[in-house]
Amino acid sequence: MIELPPFDALALSLHHSPGVHAILVGSGLSRAAGIPTGWEITLDLIRRLAALDGATEREGWATWYRDKYGKEPSYSEILDALASTQAERRAILHGYIEPAEGEEARKPTKAHHAIAQLVVSGAVRLVITTNFDRLIENALREAGIEPTVIAGDDAIAGATPLVHAKCTVIKVHGDYLDARIKNTDAELEGYSPAMNTLLDQVFDNFGLLSVGWSGEWDTALRSAILRAPSRRYPFYWAARGKAGGLAQDLLDQRGGRSFSITDADSFFVKLAETLEALNQASRPHPQSVEMAVALAKRYCRDDKFAMEWAEFLHAEVEKVRRYVTGPDYPNDGRPGEPLNDTMNAIVSDLMARTEIIRRAVLVCGRWGTTAANRAVVRAIQELSSAGDARSGTVQLLSLRDFGASICFYWNLAGLLDLGDWSMAKALLHAEIKGGHSVEPMFNALPFVSYEHVDWKFLKGLGDKIVPISEFLFDAFKREARDIALMMDRSDELFDATEFAAALEFANYRAHGGGSWFWMPAGRFIWKRRGQFLKDTFAEIERRDDSHPAFKAGLVGGSKAKATITLKAAGEFVEKHFSRYH
Repeated sequence: MIELPPFDALALSLHHSPGVHAILVGSGLSRAAGIPTGWEITLDLIRRLAALDGATEREGWATWYRDKYGKEPSYSEILDALASTQAERRAILHGYIEPAEGEEARKPTKAHHAIAQLVVSGAVRLVITTNFDRLIENALREAGIEPTVIAGDDAIAGATPLVHAKCTVIKVHGDYLDARIKNTDAELEGYSPAMNTLLDQVFDNFGLLSVGWSGEWDTALRSAILRAPSRRYPFYWAARGKAGGLAQDLLDQRGGRSFSITDADSFFVKLAETLEALNQASRPHPQSVEMAVALAKRYCRDDKFAMEWAEFLHAEVEKVRRYVTGPDYPNDGRPGEPLNDTMNAIVSDLMARTEIIRRAVLVCGRWGTTAANRAVVRAIQELSSAGDARSGTVQLLSLRDFGASICFYWNLAGLLDLGDWSMAKALLHAEIKGGHSVEPMFNALPFVSYEHVDWKFLKGLGDKIVPISEFLFDAFKREARDIALMMDRSDELFDATEFAAALEFANYRAHGGGSWFWMPAGRFIWKRRGQFLKDTFAEIERRDDSHPAFKAGLVGGSKAKATITLKAAGEFVEKHFSRYH
């Protein structure tokens, strides 16, 4: 059997199983920030102890200690001699973490920032540290992540459960501003029952990557790792030198793998960059995407390529369907992973898997023949998984239609840019099978109509009014270049597309479809503080029955029906969204 080098195995494990590994870091992580390691603090404490004894400056403080006391220097023993209470020990430690007057504030290192990027990407969401400083928390906040910090029993009781938290930082020895920090051998021999229970849960349910932690002094932490019964995820040990005796015992007992690193900064930066490269490799190669889009432009514009176009669409549909109906799709979520993380991962996967087909159907909408666009309608119907009965978490099952929905909107945008009202109507009203019912696409495929999905889970968009609208526009404005649109026009076209789908939905509701009136929301509602919507309403009201949109059958096919729909839509917007105007 081929065995990958430990670093490669670690990177692939983080890539294929995001969120299932915890990172354990020790004092080596903060050394580059100017915070001394435990041994450096020990030597400085010996210097203080020697000063009390009248010893003069010398280089070998460890040798002085051995000569004076006849034994090896012990951080715990020396600290205990200099400070008898936890509060006094905290005060001493404070001086090593906070900068002296005139010095720059301690800032997160490259390693801290790289760990934060691993959290942002979803690869890691649990960090355990023996350090007292707050550099990890600061790096996470700079990256836009507010971590759940557990530095004592009080925090354990009120903490968000690990499976639901975006990121949890467990400070097993406390925080330097808390007098209850653990420093001496006696304090490090055992944790509270609450902390032990938490660590048992962590080491049983998560894999582990240890960096910058010697494993020699922290008896209680070492014991917590050793007593974990599970071996379901790997254990990795990264250190500047060879693992010591007690560390090797951990590796042997846990079946772990160790490897040497130069320092924490270079290691974590390399790991974050490797994960980013793996994520990029998961999407189609840019050259292959551009070649596929070029083929689409050729096939969809001439019906003599009808067979090639049908085969092209079928191949891309199958790429998506194999994923959403296959074993890799997490219908029930992933063990130990928050639902929001799973949903973000699904959206990321589907954005990569649909890039070729959605760009192709956008091009077809703008430049393709009627027959080619009818083939697109069939492809979108095949993409929809609504008719596939399956058990699982409702939100995750709903997301299986993501590919169908995004292709629906992209094709509609192309048709509207061309002004092909008849084909737009055919697309909007094409039927999708859903369980025991059949629904038109305008009713089945709007993203905001997905069952139990509010889209607030999208990274960085949780504070938006309609997050999915902002998310889609960000992709559309890049890909609208395929149909030669400048930025201003792509902005207008995206909003017109969302509005067209929403208006057809509203027309259905305004004329008896459903038990109450509502319509899908999008950027178009609050664009230009509501002026876009007012202008669009006014433009529709100026049309008469001879307008091509009405003749195609859109908005009920007449000005009279459109007037009723616009009135209901206007009242709905005024009631629910006027505060955004």
